Amino acid sequence: MNRLNTYILIFFLIFTQSAQAGTTGKIAGKITDAQTGEALIGANVILVGTHLGTATSLDGNFTILNIPPGNYDLNILMIGYRNTTITDIRVEIDLTTIINFAMTIESIQGEEVVVISNRSPIQLDIASSQVNISRDMIDDLPVTTISGVIGLQAGVEGMSVRQGGTDELAVMLDGASMKDDRTGRPILGIPLSSVQEIMIQSGGFNAEYSDLQAGVINIVTREGDLSGYSFNMDIKYSPATPKHFGSSLYDPNSYFLRPYMDDEVCWTGTFDEEYTDLNGNFLWDSGEPFKDANDDGQFYKSTWDRHTQNQFPKFKGWIALSNDLLMDENPDNDLSPEGVQRLFMWQHRRQGDIIKPDYNIDFGFGGPVPTISGLLGNLRFYSSVRAEKNMYLIPLSRNAYQNWAWSTKFTS
Repeated sequence: MNRLNTYILIFFLIFTQSAQAGTTGKIAGKITDAQTGEALIGANVILVGTHLGTATSLDGNFTILNIPPGNYDLNILMIGYRNTTITDIRVEIDLTTIINFAMTIESIQGEEVVVISNRSPIQLDIASSQVNISRDMIDDLPVTTISGVIGLQAGVEGMSVRQGGTDELAVMLDGASMKDDRTGRPILGIPLSSVQEIMIQSGGFNAEYSDLQAGVINIVTREGDLSGYSFNMDIKYSPATPKHFGSSLYDPNSYFLRPYMDDEVCWTGTFDEEYTDLNGNFLWDSGEPFKDANDDGQFYKSTWDRHTQNQFPKFKGWIALSNDLLMDENPDNDLSPEGVQRLFMWQHRRQGDIIKPDYNIDFGFGGPVPTISGLLGNLRFYSSVRAEKNMYLIPLSRNAYQNWAWSTKFTS
């Protein structure tokens, strides 16, 4: 059994990475006596529900490092003073949450004091344009992707931060760079359910970030809860429906088909034959030279007026196209004008109706790893899966864009 545990531990050491800079925050502050204002030495400061904690120094100061982003309760204990719990303390990526508290002397056992932490309107340790988006804020947003969350922030348009290119953007996922080495563009296809917090910096970057000009997007993923299992799911479903306004792209009168299907112009051409305007009246007059495209010896003037001609692609007509096939040296492609049109209609016979729905399914599940969690340092996991499908407006070799993403995070 001991050998098996050793093998499992080696496996997780190889295939997992330690938390790096830029993925955690810290809590710091000072504990004093409420009556005298003197610093309290050796007071225990414990982050409830975690293994993190510390004791105050000679000047009453304390610092707790490497705290994953989220909301926490802080328990302060010292002999002779009333036990105090400060609730709802917000910890954010790369930031310090300041908690200063004055403890009250207590000679006999009494009730525990619970203080609700209020978030400061001004973050003193921010020297840049920065916004932190918590898990609760993400849940309230009407989006299903990370790029959708980022695009709703001030100074961001799509994935462009302050008009910078996406290749000028640094995206970090749990301390690792998420950049396509071929294009320099960020990779943001991970499930939204796996995200714990997103930090966006659009100026004044820290020294730990390099190779960027536009901004920093730092993403920290969720950890499994040691006390139990959790599950969440988000489903977005759109029934099959046209993705355009007006007539169908496959309608005979559409922009792409009318020049080839309208009997007024499809045989002889949509535009006038080229000519030399000798008298400068912008009209062809008898005797002026012209380029006889269909070889009939007569100047051809399209039945479409010039305004209509400018609205559609130019087409010289099935008669001229048939003549070109008859005049080349390949007898295998000889077709009549009607035959050339029928071949075109067969090649463009797709109906183009969207008959399948769009969907975005994002769900996550996490908790302690069964059986071996206690043997491997309270090993826990959080796994997320995202499946997306969007039907194309015009079917190509595939009729839809499909994307699958899966991420799993182990914490010990």
